[in-house]
Amino acid sequence: MTEQDMSEPFEPENDSEDTVNSDGAETPEDVEIVSPLESLQKEKEELEDRLTRTQAELVNYRRRTQNENAQFRKYEGLNLVRDLLPVIDNLKRAVGVSGQTASVDDVKKGVEMVIQQFVYILASKNVAQIPAEGEAFDPNLHEAVQQIPSEEIPAMHVAQELETGYQMNDRVVRPAKVIVSTGPQNNPEQ
Repeated sequence: MTEQDMSEPFEPENDSEDTVNSDGAETPEDVEIVSPLESLQKEKEELEDRLTRTQAELVNYRRRTQNENAQFRKYEGLNLVRDLLPVIDNLKRAVGVSGQTASVDDVKKGVEMVIQQFVYILASKNVAQIPAEGEAFDPNLHEAVQQIPSEEIPAMHVAQELETGYQMNDRVVRPAKVIVSTGPQNNPEQ
């Protein structure tokens, strides 16, 4: 090295362009200049992509929910059917025993037990009989088939139940078919 070379400050040679100036800021050559229009277009594209994905998720959710509801409706009575199958089995046994036994009372007891089993299963599903005989006539619960005069039963009360009615929770499954009293018969001779 010469004396002149030693007096000059040493600067390393750099083949690449400097990206950082002496105060640490980037040089204008490396900063990508993005116009507000380009920025808005990029944001718009991102929002459109998010919207498309959200719409697809919504369509998939609706389809999945509809399939689940269809499956539920298709098999909603499955538990009730499972509970009723033993009733059918017991009725078949009663029919089979009726030919082997000499006592009609035994068959009657067996059938009464099956009826109680059936009523118990219905009660477990919140199905109850609608009270009728002697009750005040309620057109929401009872279906009047006939009217008869009665000395013992007041007017507009159920004199006789012809067919038992049932309700599930607060909804009538089948109204009770009844005969309604018109009260004491007016006798013009008295």
